[in-house]
Amino acid sequence: MSTPKLLSHASPIWPVTDMQRSLDFYENQLGFTINFKWEDPPTYATLSRDEIGLHLTIRDDMPSDYKPLTSLFIFVHDVDAIWEECLQNNVKIITQIGDRDYRMRDFDIEDPDGYRIVFGKGLDL
Repeated sequence: MSTPKLLSHASPIWPVTDMQRSLDFYENQLGFTINFKWEDPPTYATLSRDEIGLHLTIRDDMPSDYKPLTSLFIFVHDVDAIWEECLQNNVKIITQIGDRDYRMRDFDIEDPDGYRIVFGKGLDL
């Protein structure tokens, strides 16, 4: 007898300093869809692309010197295609695309608030 799955999916919630700038970045440079915005101007938003979800929030209690220490690894089907999209859309590249010793082909970008996103695909060895 199998145990039923209880978990569905996960999505990080990242505080941002400028919601419109972040929405523009994720929509226009990374190809995400804005699914929901709360308040006008928005203080919370949800975005998605394929099976990846992301929530953004404006937080009044964030210290002015806040520096994010968060990264997100997104597993992709075609890392080279995502690489080309990022290059064409002038996304800030942190680590160049490459085949790694840990059996992944990946690269790192940075969003306007300093969050690092790694796009990668396992290498077939």
